[in-house]
Amino acid sequence: MHPFYHYNLEDFLTDDDFRVWVKNGQPRNDFFWAKLRSEYSEKALLMDQAAELILTWEKQPSDLTHEELDHEVNRILNESVRTLPTRKTGIVQLRWWYAAAAVFLMVGFGWLISGNNVFQKNEYTYKRYVSASPVPLKELSNKGKKPMKVSLPDGSEIQLMPDAVISYAPVFVQNHKREVFLSGEAFFEVRKDRANPFFVYANNLVTRVVGTSFTIKSSSERVEVIVRTGKVAVMQAKDLAGNEAGSEMLLTPNQQVIFTTGQPVLERSIAENPVAISHPVAKPDFTFDNQPVGEVFRLMQETYGIPILYDSVRLGNCSLRVALRDEPFFDKLGIICSTIEASYQVTDGQVVITGQGCE
Repeated sequence: MHPFYHYNLEDFLTDDDFRVWVKNGQPRNDFFWAKLRSEYSEKALLMDQAAELILTWEKQPSDLTHEELDHEVNRILNESVRTLPTRKTGIVQLRWWYAAAAVFLMVGFGWLISGNNVFQKNEYTYKRYVSASPVPLKELSNKGKKPMKVSLPDGSEIQLMPDAVISYAPVFVQNHKREVFLSGEAFFEVRKDRANPFFVYANNLVTRVVGTSFTIKSSSERVEVIVRTGKVAVMQAKDLAGNEAGSEMLLTPNQQVIFTTGQPVLERSIAENPVAISHPVAKPDFTFDNQPVGEVFRLMQETYGIPILYDSVRLGNCSLRVALRDEPFFDKLGIICSTIEASYQVTDGQVVITGQGCE
């Protein structure tokens, strides 16, 4: 099953394609979103809520005060509760995201990009972030040759790589946000706290999460974000400062984005060496004995969290008889495609399988 069918409200709000669909008037000829909405009633409600929030933001955002925006968010919430009383508890639990999504887009960096616009174009550097802070920051640097473990006040942990530096406020939660400023490479394991999203500022790229694990590699010319578990949203600092709501990109496990000053465009791709995501069940068995290829692709997608798209009609008759073990993801994929005489390409963080099918 395609991962879109598991979307919650946050996923719809941060999905670039869904935002475009809403802003273009939800055209009926967009088959995927229209089909998802018509066939899955539980998704229709979430899609309506997300669409109204997106359109609310589009209506003169610069003229809305925090109080007006909060009033509009609560109006949407209250109407949603009245239309579906049996799910009241679940909807109320999403209140934090309604407010966070709208207010986050409005205020941007908060103190960093307020009033006088501290930063000029292409000046989003670690030193500028730290010097612009209105509160004293605690700075830690790894001057050794091995990763250094850092425990943050909220229980999150960082593996700080050699020559890397981080700074954060000792009173870690500020204005319902947890913020870290990074120079160099670090692996983050963020403790989940939906009420206080976690932000990492690394030069020109801003990473926002609730609770997940990911790696950031930053230098003066390049920033790379690689997701291990959960969902990560990334945005260029200049876009966040300018409140460009549609420019945030959502990454899922084993996806990455690389941003360079020479080509300042966010492009989603698959990590160079995808790893199996954590599962409470036993290690997946990649020994196939005449299994339909659809089951094979499903297992690959569930194991690595990477969307795999293929023509189920054309490839539906293909089956696989092969024993795969500890080969890397792309080696497994190559063997599977060779066996059924198909090919694959990576597009926007997804794998697309093409082939003539099997007799």
